Amino acid sequence: MNFSRLMVLLLAFAATACVHRPGLTPPENLREHQQQVQAIDDWQLSGKLGIRTPDDSGSASLKWAQHTSGYQLNLAGPLGQKRLIITGKPGKVRLEQTGEPIQEAKTPEALIKQQLGWTLPVTQLAYWVRGVPAPKGRITRLQQNSDGLIALLQQGDWLITYSNYSDQTVSGKTLALPGKVTAEYGDVRLILAIRQWQLGPQQ
Repeated sequence: MNFSRLMVLLLAFAATACVHRPGLTPPENLREHQQQVQAIDDWQLSGKLGIRTPDDSGSASLKWAQHTSGYQLNLAGPLGQKRLIITGKPGKVRLEQTGEPIQEAKTPEALIKQQLGWTLPVTQLAYWVRGVPAPKGRITRLQQNSDGLIALLQQGDWLITYSNYSDQTVSGKTLALPGKVTAEYGDVRLILAIRQWQLGPQQ
């Protein structure tokens, strides 16, 4: 798969474009965990991202920094041969990639439309990667593991599965976050293997 196309597809997965509809309500213990995770405004992760489609597949290393004011995703292809930086804040998304002109748009959806000619109506991956449902979007399936954490989530048209949870510490609290996230939408499959989490403001 073309590396640039792979990265723009990631934007589709990170975009917010779902309509809120009634659905399942997470159990009380899960809602408490969800509230604690969502209260963390600053976090970072690093790992490997893979995308599979009926036509092709591709992968890239990923560093994702999320802050109250916005986010930045740094991606690199095999052996660092091509790099891409996605920076987002309210009202502006910026795409920088090796050897290509800088692309900008007001929303991730607009940038996807500009790059690929279509959009994907999905919820925020920023919630899913942390093992919690996005605040908008109907939950139609939810299964918990033996620790009460989400093992499987179906929200809108997306099916997300979780594994390899590990304890992370922030402000004296311990929270379990996933080490592997798989999201499927039709024939598209996104696999995120998380190597490291960092919670709270970084020096």
